[in-house]
Amino acid sequence: MNEDTRKLEELVPQARAGDVDAFESLYRRHQAGIYTFLRSQVREAELAADLTQQTFVRAWESLARLRDPGAFPSWLHRIALNLVRDEAKSGRARLEVVATDVEGERTGAAAREAVARNPGPEQLVLSSELRDRVWQALESVPAEQRAALVMHHMTGMSVTEIAEAMKVRPGTVMSRLARGRAALRKLLGSYVEAQDGQM
Repeated sequence: MNEDTRKLEELVPQARAGDVDAFESLYRRHQAGIYTFLRSQVREAELAADLTQQTFVRAWESLARLRDPGAFPSWLHRIALNLVRDEAKSGRARLEVVATDVEGERTGAAAREAVARNPGPEQLVLSSELRDRVWQALESVPAEQRAALVMHHMTGMSVTEIAEAMKVRPGTVMSRLARGRAALRKLLGSYVEAQDGQM
């Protein structure tokens, strides 16, 4: 059992029993990842922040129904995903990514993954321009693939956790990740080649 799982095994039951401090610890550990995911799904930063708060309010209200403490991250993402779907149905939110730097280091990690199979990615300087290009490219990726990519590469969720959050089979998640990566490679390929040519 890794450290994160051990922490969840301690904190979730405490929060479920009404321990506000334990839930605050869960919030601090997972807020950035949930915001990053939501920011990739809605255009406005303010809306993403609001949906992040709503996610944790719903989690607090529903925590008694969560049986497996280790499933907390995927359960939390499922709540966030349902809120995004509610926003889409209401017509209030534009479900598309904006070109912005959300948590630069994680975005940089996603950029590295997006270009990992192109020639010479180790030599690529991951500038703010590239991060912008990655986010712009994500706008063109279908929503389900984009959600899988963000959960996996920006919030660090496993294929199994994403499958639980999206209520699909792990094979479906792997397929969405593969298709999403392929789309990003195609969209970013000419930019990466141009950068390689300048080095």
